[in-house]
Amino acid sequence: MILRRSSPDKHRETVETARRASQEAMRALWEDDAKRAKTELTAAPKKLDFAEIGWRVALVSALVDLKLGKVKSGVTALEKVIDRLDETDLSRDDKGYLRLFALYRASEASKDKRAPASLRERVEHFRFDQTLIDPEIKADFPLKKVEDKPIDPPPPPRSSGEIEF
Repeated sequence: MILRRSSPDKHRETVETARRASQEAMRALWEDDAKRAKTELTAAPKKLDFAEIGWRVALVSALVDLKLGKVKSGVTALEKVIDRLDETDLSRDDKGYLRLFALYRASEASKDKRAPASLRERVEHFRFDQTLIDPEIKADFPLKKVEDKPIDPPPPPRSSGEIEF
């Protein structure tokens, strides 16, 4: 007897594959390895619902273009993602955060370190509450590159004969 996976299981697996591919691609981008990021992104399924998980893959794909020096196509792709974020069920704060994230990445890719006017217009009057942003989104799409700081060694143990003042 051949058992077939049910549609919800297949759907869940597709979403998880796309999530993992985008996370691995972002990791590669932070390590300045755009070619590896592009390769990682190819693991994502081709047909995805934009509102559910496709926005994630589209955003990372735009970032890969920026990193590869394709600034014009990367910015255009970022604009499309930003414009379509309202189709998702993300919170208003998450959308604002992602818009700001896109603006920062476009700024980094530009020659004069200033985001294109088309992106600035889409983001400039948007505010969000930093504490209400989904921690997964913050982790996957950090606004700043965070270096892993070394863990401080624990303090030496105290001998039992010491008196503390």
